[in-house]
Amino acid sequence: MNKIRIYTLVDGSERTIKIKKGMTLREEMNVLGIKESDILHIKLVIQDRK
Repeated sequence: MNKIRIYTLVDGSERTIKIKKGMTLREEMNVLGIKESDILHIKLVIQDRK
């Protein structure tokens, strides 16, 4: 099972990151190079492997 988080930014673009155990939202944002004020929406997606 894969878990990814999709950040929709205020400029309309999207950034996606695969969730790693123990990683905080702040650390994810640092990896993606975005600030809290850049974020419009955050979505968690769980993909089942079949």
